[in-house]
Amino acid sequence: MSRVAIGALLATFVALSAHAMSTEIDTDGDGKASLAELQTVFPELTEELFQEIDTDADGFVNDEEMMIAVETEMLPDIETDA
Repeated sequence: MSRVAIGALLATFVALSAHAMSTEIDTDGDGKASLAELQTVFPELTEELFQEIDTDADGFVNDEEMMIAVETEMLPDIETDA
């Protein structure tokens, strides 16, 4: 693998970890957020919006879904908007 490819791969991991589920949201530490966990931080979150964010429809929001929700401004970024 070339140095450029390795650098790009490492940059991707760093970017994803920067948006990893915070302990403020993921209160049970399972690496994903339920509707109840998200509503604790985002009380205005509706079940309909949660279902839109939960793109794999497993009933939880994972790191990738959270990152997309923040990037598309479906949810505020608690790191910058707090």
